[in-house]
Amino acid sequence: MDFTYCEFPCTVSIDTFKAYFNLKDVKLPKVSGKSWDTSQHQTQNEAHEGQTNQAKSLRHLVLDAIVQNWSELPLYQQLGRREDRNYILSHLDTQLPLQLLSSHIRDDFFWVRGYEQRWRTAPLQARGRERPWINIYMERHVQEFIENMQTGDYEQEGNVQATLDICAAYINQLEINFLQPSPASTEGNDHIPLDYLLSNLPELRQLRLSYSTKTTGCNYQTGCNQMTPRDILLLAKGLSQCHELRQFSLHNTKLLPYQMRYLAHSLDKGCHHLSELSFIHCAVGDAGIRGFLETCGRESFGTLTVLDLTNNKITEEGAYILSRTLRHVPLQRLVLRLNPIQSDGAAAIFHTLQAMPIKELDLGSCSITETITKLFMMLICQHTALLDIDMSNNALGEEFGKHLLKIIICNKVLEKLDLRNTGLSLAMRQKFQEFLIKNIERKKYEALKKKQRDKFKSMMQI
Repeated sequence: MDFTYCEFPCTVSIDTFKAYFNLKDVKLPKVSGKSWDTSQHQTQNEAHEGQTNQAKSLRHLVLDAIVQNWSELPLYQQLGRREDRNYILSHLDTQLPLQLLSSHIRDDFFWVRGYEQRWRTAPLQARGRERPWINIYMERHVQEFIENMQTGDYEQEGNVQATLDICAAYINQLEINFLQPSPASTEGNDHIPLDYLLSNLPELRQLRLSYSTKTTGCNYQTGCNQMTPRDILLLAKGLSQCHELRQFSLHNTKLLPYQMRYLAHSLDKGCHHLSELSFIHCAVGDAGIRGFLETCGRESFGTLTVLDLTNNKITEEGAYILSRTLRHVPLQRLVLRLNPIQSDGAAAIFHTLQAMPIKELDLGSCSITETITKLFMMLICQHTALLDIDMSNNALGEEFGKHLLKIIICNKVLEKLDLRNTGLSLAMRQKFQEFLIKNIERKKYEALKKKQRDKFKSMMQI
């Protein structure tokens, strides 16, 4: 049995190979110029001589011919043997036209090889079982296409349509970290339109977007990092057509109150399955929060479970506006980190949480003081769903910790409590951590007992 030529994906480990083949009876393949042969029965010179003197079989000559002429005659599914198809996947040029490759090949091994060769310095994307590598490759391709496009090169019926024809069916997640600014010679600071792109991605479920500029060069001008009236209109138009969108994040982009109204209207109109909404480092302010929520109705965002408003200059006024609206939203995670809501704003939030199924609350660096002690103790005692609370970087003081130490024993649900940089001693924080570990162990034990009872009941029914 001759395995001199790689006929299977190179991702197979040497340990797996050894488990099925005897190294004395086979020749191990060479991958990237390195042989896997670790046998002591053959010297390095003999191994090299055997590999160079061995003629290719007719089968391999035919497969090489198919690889060389694949752009004219793309044979893949027509090959009956899996070994032959693996040989094609290992030797086929990943730089062939994308439309040709995507029409005939779906195999993960080929697309991860293409990803590694094209974006050598980029880390591989994490994926689940439901995430084929062709989707990850196409998403990165579209991201690069959008981020590097100059406003003058945008052609809706040309390069944009051609890209959508190839990639649209595979795009489930899209991340755009920056957009190119308009040339300094133009009157406005408009970026490329996103309405047509978003409207033609029917399977888009996650969108992370920023209108910031990574490199400006000679195109820099004041305001090129901000959204223009045209930008927000086109973005809102595109979002209203993203009917499958589950997660939307807009970050590092200053948003004005009228822009927040447009976003609220479009998300409420088109994104009926939205579960996660994030405005991070967007300087929304209290006026922006008011504009966003006033545009929404009582039944808006009925599926929203995560709201992240990190660093948006929200004060106690904005927190109060939020508290009046959030009681109608089934939130499970709320992040108000780096917003100066102070103790009054935190009090309004705590009051609202009593009527919500919230599981995670982040109020780190929110200028909260020890005046919130009584309300926080009530929250710890009465709320039965909170699993994770972050109160770090707030001036709570040692007295806050002493009161909490007496009350926290009443809570059997809490698993995480971050009180770093709050004026509490390390010893006191360690006591809280020990209590939380007991909570986690108790819940694991109860879950195991429940599983055993359910198993016993099912056996009795049989």
